[in-house]
Amino acid sequence: MAAPIIRTSRQRRAIEALVKYGKLSSRDLGKLAGVLNPPELMAALNRNGWKWTCCLIEVLDRDGRVCRPGMYSLLPESLEIARNMVEADGHG
Repeated sequence: MAAPIIRTSRQRRAIEALVKYGKLSSRDLGKLAGVLNPPELMAALNRNGWKWTCCLIEVLDRDGRVCRPGMYSLLPESLEIARNMVEADGHG
């Protein structure tokens, strides 16, 4: 199996944010990575060999309605690779 790769600065920012924070909501991931469509960013990372999960959590929005945002995190095998990459680049 080939090592996962990063093709864009947006992907790099997403990987760095996931290493730093562990789990991120779609909204927070979008802000930190600089994208408006975090699910597409994560799909691209998946195509590049990164393994991650998205768990839906239940929260109330400001109007008291239930919503289910996704919380993204890297799976252990990708997290270890990502940590090594971030440390090697001096960003960790």
